[in-house]
Amino acid sequence: MGATRQKQLSKARTIALASVAVLGTGAAAFVTVPELMLAHGTREAKACLASFESPQPPDELGCRGPIEWMLLPARLPLTANRARYRAEELNARVALANYVEAAVSGAPERLAKAADALDHEATVVKNGSQRLTFDELGPSVGAPDVGREADAVGDRRTLLARGETWLDFRVRIAAMRAALLEADPKRAELLARRYADYDPRDHDHRTAIATVLCMGLGDDPKRGFEMLPFVQDDRAARRYEGMSRDFGEVRALLVACAARAGASPPPMPEKPQAGGADAVEQRALLRLRLATSHANGEATEPVRSAIAAARSLLENGPRGAGARIALLAAVLAAGADLDADEVARLSRARDDEDPLAAPIAWTATEWLAERRPELGDAEPPPVVPGAAFVAAARGVLGLEAKLRAPKEGTRGATAEALVAARGALWLEAAMALAREGEAVGGATAADEAATALGLGSHGRALLRSNVFRLAGDREKAFAELAVDDAPAKDELKGKIASDPRIPAAVALQRAELAMALGKREEARASAERAEARAEACRDVLLAARARWQLAALGARTAPPPPWADVEAGAALTWIGFGHPLEPYRAGDAGAQSARVARALDGWVGLAAAEPALRHAGRWAALRDRGDAPPWLGVHLALAGRLLPPSEGDVEVWLDAVSAFDTRRFSLRSYAFARADAARMRGDAEAAARWEARYRFLRGVASDPTRIELARHLDL
Repeated sequence: MGATRQKQLSKARTIALASVAVLGTGAAAFVTVPELMLAHGTREAKACLASFESPQPPDELGCRGPIEWMLLPARLPLTANRARYRAEELNARVALANYVEAAVSGAPERLAKAADALDHEATVVKNGSQRLTFDELGPSVGAPDVGREADAVGDRRTLLARGETWLDFRVRIAAMRAALLEADPKRAELLARRYADYDPRDHDHRTAIATVLCMGLGDDPKRGFEMLPFVQDDRAARRYEGMSRDFGEVRALLVACAARAGASPPPMPEKPQAGGADAVEQRALLRLRLATSHANGEATEPVRSAIAAARSLLENGPRGAGARIALLAAVLAAGADLDADEVARLSRARDDEDPLAAPIAWTATEWLAERRPELGDAEPPPVVPGAAFVAAARGVLGLEAKLRAPKEGTRGATAEALVAARGALWLEAAMALAREGEAVGGATAADEAATALGLGSHGRALLRSNVFRLAGDREKAFAELAVDDAPAKDELKGKIASDPRIPAAVALQRAELAMALGKREEARASAERAEARAEACRDVLLAARARWQLAALGARTAPPPPWADVEAGAALTWIGFGHPLEPYRAGDAGAQSARVARALDGWVGLAAAEPALRHAGRWAALRDRGDAPPWLGVHLALAGRLLPPSEGDVEVWLDAVSAFDTRRFSLRSYAFARADAARMRGDAEAAARWEARYRFLRGVASDPTRIELARHLDL
């Protein structure tokens, strides 16, 4: 037995003998002393675990003192099990606290060391009590699991380094996504091949593995293709606990993967007994795309059949967000024989559909989101390459020319519908080409859209700026916004002639670009104008975004929250940015604004607080994650102020605080936001790293043969 162990036992015996002297001898002492020691050790353990969030936290949590009080009780029959269980729980909680503390403090070396310690404690619990949860020394937590915790704090290095050892399918999916986010497709595929060896039955696990393999970034996609029929057939045939899942999206994956593998997809289930064939728009567009790619410009029977199927969707019922414009573009680009009246009719929104054209007041952030569904299990919007929108817009222009010919006469309603459809198609072309990184083509499409839609200087400038910002030319994007962002007025009527949100969006985008370019004074002035414009048009979200910009610039002040609020978890308010029903929108505009301001002031107050309070605030921020506002780049710039570079690696801290938000944003949007946040704080190295990751993800997602695969992996 080591000297340290001997000293611990000696101290425990001394404490026990002193207690016996006080309490007397005999059975009473035999029963009472270990109970008192265990109770005292439990109190000290709880206090020690809370010390990380105290004003003077330790660099590393040891909590050896409470363990000494549990050594003797662990050897006596009446207290043995309880003492051993609490010691096991204490060691597990200490390992977890050290791991989270390393992330909170931005210490990558300590993070790797703490991951090893956490893995050791996981083995101890597995070989010991085998409990699933701990709840005696604090709030209930799960048994230590280094993979799960690495995912929870965004520790991609640990997820990838130990990738082959993960057994939890959620951690496996996180590891593959981490590899893709790190722009390491070979590592993602190696992991997918390893996980495929287990032949997993879980649908989400199996489709994620198959999709990575089907992308064919390094290996033959046939292996992924062979995994997908089981999921399709199982969803169509079986219910689990009375529930079923539709198989349409999996069918699209299967067909797309078969095309990449040069194989024929198996037939669809003829008489489904459980799930149905959903994702009809996505599958119709895939069918049309594959048919035209094999036809070499000829009107073959598969092309005509695919056009008829897509046209049927346009004719019948309302379509989801962005679906009508995507289907119309694909049908026109495929060479469908439609006259002017038919195009005008098919372009009209049905019932409760969104308008055909996307909102003009969208900035690059909204363009990149691609009408992302609010619910994670909702059908993703269909994706069409930018070239298809360009071809469709030119086709509509040809129909307009025929309509204006003398022999055709003039039909005002049809002509107006065609112009509106052409403008909407050019707008979608600009958005798609910008996401693909095509700056020149995107700018041309933006100009065409602005002309067709009758936009003024604000709208045209915003569209062009969005294109250059997504394409990576921020200087050019900033220069495009050198316009007076005051709301335009009609010279004759003296009234605002355009959507008042457009000037506010122009000022917002100019502020964010100025922040990224280091033009802080210009950024502040633009953010203040944006706030005034947004308040004038009573748009709570636009106004909140402007205030977040001012906060990230340090131009907004709020008192530091009291220690009691930080300890109680009330310093940072969860208001529902990450909730599909948007709880923060409850009540009138004043109540909404007050709710958003209260949430923002918590971050602002912590950013300006003393180091000890900021440290506790970072721990508090991890309790209510997943509620970042849609303007993620600006929010991460603000969150980064809670850990100055002199105190730790801000990138490690941002990985942790945004770990849950990566599930709400596509990987492209997340990488784009991280690059912007790095530029806003002046970290050129981190910005270049994240920009490279964004470009890699953009390249994969923009490949027409990988559209369905990229959508499934949420790239």
